[in-house]
Amino acid sequence: MMNKKILGGLAALASLSCLVGCGPDKEKGELVYPDFPTTPGDKDSWEYLKDSSGNVEEWELEWYVNDSTFSWNSYGSDRVSQIIKEKTGAKIKFTCPVTDDGQKLSTLISGNKLPDIISVQCWYSQCSQLAAQNYLYPLDGLIERWAPSFVEKEQEDIWNYFTEGDGYCYGVPNFAYSTKYVNDTDKMEPNGCLMVREDWYQEALSAGYDMTTAQSFIDGCKYIRDKHSNAIPFQLDAFTNEGNESIDWLSQYFCSPYEDSEGNYLDTRLTDRYQEMLEFLNNCHKAGIIKSANYSDKAAAIRTNISRGNCFVTAVTPQDYQAAFLNAYGSGVEYVPLILRNKDNEAPVLQDISGNGYLLTMITRNCRRPDKAIKLLEYLYSEEGQRLVAFGVEGESYQWDDDEHTSLSWTDRYVRGVNGNVEDEAWINTLGLYQMTLLMNLAYINKYKPLNGRKDKDIYIDNMKRSLTPYSYNFKPTFLKHDTARSDYFTTYTKFNNIKTKWAQFIVNIIRASDWKSEYDNAVNYCNRIGWNDVQTFYKESYTNTKQILNVTWGYPKNNPSYEEPEWKGPHGDFSYWRSVTHE
Repeated sequence: MMNKKILGGLAALASLSCLVGCGPDKEKGELVYPDFPTTPGDKDSWEYLKDSSGNVEEWELEWYVNDSTFSWNSYGSDRVSQIIKEKTGAKIKFTCPVTDDGQKLSTLISGNKLPDIISVQCWYSQCSQLAAQNYLYPLDGLIERWAPSFVEKEQEDIWNYFTEGDGYCYGVPNFAYSTKYVNDTDKMEPNGCLMVREDWYQEALSAGYDMTTAQSFIDGCKYIRDKHSNAIPFQLDAFTNEGNESIDWLSQYFCSPYEDSEGNYLDTRLTDRYQEMLEFLNNCHKAGIIKSANYSDKAAAIRTNISRGNCFVTAVTPQDYQAAFLNAYGSGVEYVPLILRNKDNEAPVLQDISGNGYLLTMITRNCRRPDKAIKLLEYLYSEEGQRLVAFGVEGESYQWDDDEHTSLSWTDRYVRGVNGNVEDEAWINTLGLYQMTLLMNLAYINKYKPLNGRKDKDIYIDNMKRSLTPYSYNFKPTFLKHDTARSDYFTTYTKFNNIKTKWAQFIVNIIRASDWKSEYDNAVNYCNRIGWNDVQTFYKESYTNTKQILNVTWGYPKNNPSYEEPEWKGPHGDFSYWRSVTHE
C-alpha cells in the first residue's frame, strides 16, 4: 500500500490547540497502570488469555480508525475475525470518520472521548502531541507488564523511528518496511508512476512519438487526442487543498532532488528540475492535453475515466485506482509504465513503495483493558497474525511448502475457488482476507505471498509497476522525524501547513498561466513572506536527525557515490522484473 499524503492538514492541526490543558496532564513518572496481574514471558502473551479449559473470555473494545476509506464489512462473520476472537477474545467495534477533514479526531480529543485504541496517520503531529499530553499508554510499559513476548517481535528500526523524545514508543505502524524483512538496498517497485494505454501507445509510436522526452510526450498525446474522440490525453490526479500527487511523481521523473550536494535538506520545490517539471506541465496545458475538467475532478471522476479506458496517460498512484485499472483490463484495455526523461536525458529517480508506515495504532489512557489490548496488538503484529489476516488459516486456505517454512502456497481448495469453482469461490468470500490492515506488515506478507493459482488479472496488477523497479529507490529519509518537544515546533508546523495549502493553490495557477515562471516566482515570494525560511531551517535539522536515525549518509540516490544509472531497456522499463507464477 502506499505512502499517503496528509489529509485535512489544517483541520486536523486545529485539534492541537485543545491538547494543552484539556485532558490527562500527569507526568510520566506518575502514570498509574491498572492493577491487572502481570503476564509471564515464556510463551506468546495471548496464550495467557486462555482459561483452564482452553477457552478465551470475550471482551469488548472500541477502535477508532482515522481514515474514512477503512471498512471491514464482514467483521464478525468472516473466518479471519472469528479466529482473532478465538485467539484473543476481542469483540471489536470499529469507528471511522465520514470525511477526512480532521473534525472527528478533533472532537474526540477535545472531549477526552478517545476510545480504547486509535489508529492515526503516523505523520500527523497529533500522534506526538497525544503522547506528550499523556493521552496514551507507552507501549513499553504495557509490554513489560502484560506482553513481554512482544519484545522479540519488535521491528527495531521502525520502533526507534517512532520513539518520542521521552524515550518511549507509543504506537506501531502498518505498511512499514522494516529492515528485519526488507533491506534498504533491496529494489522495490515505485509508489506512483506514469501509465500509458498500451494499444494507443503503439499507435503513437508508429507515428514517430516514443514519448520519452517532454516534446515527444506532448506530441504523442496530441496525436491520440486527435485520433480518438473519447481520449483523455493526460490524466493528472485530483487537485486538493493538499496539492496533487501527480506533481510529486512527475518531479521524480525530472530528477528533482530533496538533498543538496553536501547532504543537507533541500526543498525540492526550489530546484531547477522541479521548475523544469512545472514548465513541462504548463506546456501540456497550453497544448490542450490536460482537460479543463481535470482541475476540478475528484477521485471518483478520475476512477471512472480510467475504468472506461479513456485515459491515454495517467500520472496517478496506481494502487489507489487498482479497481479502475482492473475494470479497464477486463474490457481489454491494458496499461503499462512509461519512462519520461528530463531535458538532459537522465534516468528517473522514483520513490519506491517502502516507507515507515501509514496509520500508527496506539492504546489510549481511556482503554478499559490495556492488559488485553496489548495482547491483541501482539497477536496481530506477530507473523502468525500476519499470515492469518493475509492468507487465512494454515491447512485451510494456505500451506507451507517445506519444513523450513521458507515459502507458502494456496491450498487446492483456494486455487479451485479463484479458478471459478462456484462452491469454493463462495467459500473464499467468507475468509475475510486483507480486511484487517491496521497492523499489516506488507514487507513480511509480500515476502511470503503465495503465487500459485493467480488469475491473469492478479498477475497483471501484481506486475503493473515492476518493470520500473530499476528506477525506484528508498526515499525513507524524506519521512522526517521532527523534534516535537522544541518550543518552535507548533508555530513551524502551522507555517508549513499554511505554505502547503497556499502552494496547492499556486500549482494550478502555474500550470494554467500564460507566463508560468512569473507565477512561480510570485508563489515563492509569497511563501517566503509567510515563513518559508523558518520552515526550511527547522526541516534541515529534522532531515539531519532522520538520516542519523536511519544510519544514512546520502539520502538522495544520485548523491550516493555508488549510484549507477540503470541500463536502458526501453520506454516501459525492464520486464525481467515481472514476478512469475512461482517463487524465484
